This record gives sequence, C-alpha cells and structure tokens, in this order.
Amino acid sequence: MPRPFIVGLIVNPVAGLGGSIAQKGSDAPDIRETALAAGVEPQAPARARRALEQLVGMLGRSGRECLVMTGEGELGADAVAGLCPVELLSSRDESVPERTDSSAADTRRLAAAIKDAGAELLLFAGGDGTARDILDAVGPDLPVVGIPAGVKIYSAAFALTPVTAGSLAAAWLISERRQTSEREVVDIDEDALRAGAASPSLHGWLRVPVDPSRLQDRKTPTPASDGAAVEALARTVAGSMVPGRSYVLGPGGTTHAVGRALGLELSRLGVDVVRDGLLLARDVTSHQLERLIDCTQTTVVLTPLGGQGFIVGRGNQQLTAAVTGGACVQVISTPAKLASLGGSPLHVDTGSTEADARLSGFVKILTGPDTATVYPVGNFTTEQFATHQ
Repeated sequence: MPRPFIVGLIVNPVAGLGGSIAQKGSDAPDIRETALAAGVEPQAPARARRALEQLVGMLGRSGRECLVMTGEGELGADAVAGLCPVELLSSRDESVPERTDSSAADTRRLAAAIKDAGAELLLFAGGDGTARDILDAVGPDLPVVGIPAGVKIYSAAFALTPVTAGSLAAAWLISERRQTSEREVVDIDEDALRAGAASPSLHGWLRVPVDPSRLQDRKTPTPASDGAAVEALARTVAGSMVPGRSYVLGPGGTTHAVGRALGLELSRLGVDVVRDGLLLARDVTSHQLERLIDCTQTTVVLTPLGGQGFIVGRGNQQLTAAVTGGACVQVISTPAKLASLGGSPLHVDTGSTEADARLSGFVKILTGPDTATVYPVGNFTTEQFATHQ
C-alpha cells in the first residue's frame, strides 16, 4: 500500500459570519458575538468538510489515502472527524496560560507548524483575511488551496467552490507532475468597505496547484471606459421595472447605477430593495430580506463580479438559497465585462447544491438597450464535474 499523502488543513471558524448580516466581512473582533446573536450558523467548518469529502473520495478511488495535519476542535479537527486519519498540531501560544477564541495568530502558528511538520499541501477555509495570514506564515514555501468560506474572496488562491478545492487537491496529489504557480493574495480594508469604498490591495503571492478550470481569478474593477455603457444599461433596467413588483439589487457598480437611474442612493456594496421607484430597504441582512419580500413577486438583479464571474456567493451572502431559488433572477452586464471573462462561464456558490443547480445552465443577460445575450452559468458543486475534469 503506498504511503498516505500528508495534507494540512486550517479552518477559520469565524470566516463568512458577517456576510448574511450585511457586515461586508468578518474581521471585526466582535463579529462572532454579533453573528451568533443574529442566529447565523458558522459555514466554514461545513465547507471545509465538503472539500475533504471530495478529496478523500477521489483519493480512495485511485487507491490512495491521506493523513490530515490540523488544529484542535473548530480549527480543523471537527471538520475531519471520521473521514481519515488525523494528526493534531498545536496552535497555542505557550506564553498564554488560558486558551482564548481562535484568531489570526492561531492561523499563522498552525500554518507554520503544518509546514514544519512536512505537509505536502495545505488547505485553508476562509476568505482574503485568512489568505493573508497563511501568506504571512508560509509564504511561497508550501503549496496551498483556498476553500472559499469568507465574505471577501477576491484573491486568486481560492478554488471556485469547496468541492472543486477538494478535487483540485486530490488531482494534484495524485499527479506525477505537481505543477504550481504563484497566485495573488489581495484584501480590502473592511472599515473602508463598509463606508462604500472597495479598493483591493495586493499583499503577495501564494503557491497554488495549476488548474484554471477549478481556480477562481482575481477580482478586477470595471474600467472607467465602460461608464457610458453602464449608465445606458442601468436606464434600461430602471425603465423596465414592473409596478407593484419588488426588485432586489445586489452589490456592484452596475446595479448601483440602476439606483441612480431611479433617483435613489443605494448602498453600493450592500443589497437593497426597491419597489415602484422607491427605496423599500437599504443594505438588508438575509433575515430582513426573507421577511420583506414575496419571492413570487420579486426579481433579483445581479451583475457578475469583475474578472471572476460570480453572480452569487461572493460578497452577497445576504442572497440566500431561499431568495435566489424562489425569486426571478435577472443578470445584467455590459458586453465589455462579459468579454473580460474570456469565455469562462459565470459562477454560483450559494452553499446549497440544489440552489446552485437551479441557477446553473444558460441565462439571458441584459447587456444594453434592446440587447441581450445567452451565457452559461456553470455548476461546480457536483462531484461529476470535480471528478471527471
């Protein structure tokens, strides 16, 4: 029997907690208390487990196994439980007598321990802040794969979904030619983000297995030259709104322009609801949204994330599977933004396999006055895709 592969795993248990409550991120020190008080369930451990299930399943079908090096409890051990052998490493600062809640320091210490212990690959579940912590700890010395679990996931070190993270890891471990490339780690200051300013900064590069079909690209801004096309598209959307119908406008410069066309000041990076030309609710949480709308009388207006192509699951976690699965979905984009995707499909990552399947296929995208195109939306949460690519 061949020796097991040695895989590291780190889970940031607070990653993603701020998304559904419209916090634009999860870096704030009190975010766990705020989210749990609002009834938000942690998602990072479950997303890490989906990646591991895919990894272990693919390795098993090839006759291989893995040993996972990880931290205790919610830092990783809970996500691995029962799937494969585990070796627990300490992330504790021995100078601190009592263990406190997990933190960025835990992530950095655990990542360094995993590297020193000889792991071949490190999986981490979190967002851009977690990627920065991994970068600080291991730099380009250890290949990594990001499992998307945060609110801000603009970096190019992440797989498209938890399932593709697991399949990417398995395919790379099995391969006789383990190719890697450097992928950008970017992050946004959350205080500036909450104030409506989104300006990602480059922090460095992590070494990631080469597989463009399973990795997301770095987010890119809409070029200023596209401004006239955005305004024309926004006027078209505003002019086509049906009286009495609710319109949920997701984040993005294009949807924000729809608000300007209506004479409304939307939350540029939040989710807003308009009806009959009025702003019904601004910067809503997922719970507020689900209480506020009748899905049968609602249209969710989305625009792809520049450079990445995500329409759900990146920075708009307020749009839950219940909302996107029940309401009519209208995707809007300028031709230039679609062209920048280079023919890659749009992406969805709601966390629900059923909702992702409903949103996948081919969608009609409004691109301007009297113009539209049909474009594919990929479903990358199925084992069929991840196993047979």
